[in-house]
Amino acid sequence: MNSNVPSDGVELEGDTFFDFVKQCSGEKVANLLEFQDITNVNCLLACQDPLEILLLDSDDLLDLKKATRLKLNNNSFTVLPGVKSKLNLLKFTLTKKRNELKRESSKRSSNSLITNILSDNNSISNNLNHSADILAATPTNTFISSISNCVTAQETIKRYLFDSLDDWCKKMRKTDDQYEMLELKENLDYDVIIDLDGSKVFIR
Repeated sequence: MNSNVPSDGVELEGDTFFDFVKQCSGEKVANLLEFQDITNVNCLLACQDPLEILLLDSDDLLDLKKATRLKLNNNSFTVLPGVKSKLNLLKFTLTKKRNELKRESSKRSSNSLITNILSDNNSISNNLNHSADILAATPTNTFISSISNCVTAQETIKRYLFDSLDDWCKKMRKTDDQYEMLELKENLDYDVIIDLDGSKVFIR
């Protein structure tokens, strides 16, 4: 089986989906899915066992059963190992690809959110610049107090960014099932660096 799934592979529908399955897993697997009207990736991954239909007693299934099963000497039947393994590999590969695309989409969305937060809050930079100016002009006897204020400003800015990211993650989890596990953690998914001297906030 060809395990390389194109980015649009999870969005294919109908004939293009069946052509893709035929190319990856062979004609027998493609015919099995087409017979059941499993016409796209989401439908395939939502179907717990596409082979279950072969257990049904129906004359309409005779050709499909003949192509995908082997009759044993005791008159029982077993699905051809190749058909079963190709179908399992197809579902595994498509699930992996879909999860990768979800993570990429989540990362792009979070980066966009961070950009919006920074662009919509120019006052952060202004406050940092103002704090730096005050620090430079502060007499020695109030130097420690100024440092404390700058640290407090840093924590306030960080807390604002953390809360904004958390709120966005909660919103995405509620509005879109594909983001039900979305959670961004500091020092794991991103880092926040505040540069008082340069009046900049870096998020990476």
